Amino acid sequence: MNAALYALPTDHIKSYLLRSGWQIVNRNERCYVFEGYEDANGQPFEIVLPVNEDAPDYPVYVEHSVRILSALTDQSLESVANNLILFDRDILTIEVDSRSVDNAAMQMPPIKRLIGHSANMERSLKPYFNQYYLEARKMLKHFEIHQRDNGSVSYHVESQVGEIEPYQKLLFRDPEDPGEKFPLQRRVMERIATGLIDLENSVRDQDPHALIEGIADGFNANMCNAMLEISKYSPSPVQYNIDWSRKLPAPQGVRDARNVLVERPHLEYLKSACDKLKQRKPRFQRIEGRVIGLSSKVDPQSDDAEKNERSIVVLRTDRRGSGRKLWINLGKDDYITAHKAHLDWATVSVEGTAINRRAGWQLADPQEFKILR
Repeated sequence: MNAALYALPTDHIKSYLLRSGWQIVNRNERCYVFEGYEDANGQPFEIVLPVNEDAPDYPVYVEHSVRILSALTDQSLESVANNLILFDRDILTIEVDSRSVDNAAMQMPPIKRLIGHSANMERSLKPYFNQYYLEARKMLKHFEIHQRDNGSVSYHVESQVGEIEPYQKLLFRDPEDPGEKFPLQRRVMERIATGLIDLENSVRDQDPHALIEGIADGFNANMCNAMLEISKYSPSPVQYNIDWSRKLPAPQGVRDARNVLVERPHLEYLKSACDKLKQRKPRFQRIEGRVIGLSSKVDPQSDDAEKNERSIVVLRTDRRGSGRKLWINLGKDDYITAHKAHLDWATVSVEGTAINRRAGWQLADPQEFKILR
């Protein structure tokens, strides 16, 4: 059995079991007792796990747990062990037909750029980057890559996901405000998944529009170019597949980014989108959402106020199904409109450049603020 299995901490295995439907029915100083599934007589099966992974018999209990799970789920011991080891990881698999050392060496840099610029986009929505921001450099150290040969070469890009983080309270909480966001490493993988879906839609529609206009949640020019470079060194189509960690809820809207086969038509749309995005200047994004917070340091109807003295928070739901808060400074008339939208719980629209600052996302240079419905 995989030696890495015995190095897993108790909390890792405990979290896996709890998210697989098992329940802790007893805990003492020495061990946890879990119950799950039922036998023919309706009696639950039992798994016992030491509280301390340094216990001398810890490997025995771990192996016994894997054998029970294997029998109950009708999976091989190896499959159960791998599921357990990789339980807290999102995995991007890139399968290519390229075994030469030269080609393998050439495919690593574009995979790096795909990850790095996805992280860049979580900081600032730009059509093209000339460098990696701090967030991207952190993610490039965080993500791991493994090369495997199972008849064809596949790269497994793995990301150990963190915990769901609370949003920073810019103004005040609204009952409808989710108050949470997924960690950066999950959002980086979600952006890649969204871009793959946009690519499929572009091929289906025979138009790169989905890729170009999907920049807010998907690929930018750097990421399109990285995809082109990965295919360049594979004589056959490249297949992409994403498996989501069970530690976090599977992202809505992109959970089915599986078995995306990038063939010659895909490359044409990637090239077209890459060229057009490179030519595009950083431009306003059109944001739709609900006003969930208002704050004014002066009389809201005063004509004598600084630009940053009237602020609102708009909660925008992206295509992944997650919320993104945007902090926006408004003038008098737009602030009054925002107040009415908040009272009516109406959807608003505004254009501006989204920038990720230390306090959260801010929409710079807001224009065309209006109520939609």
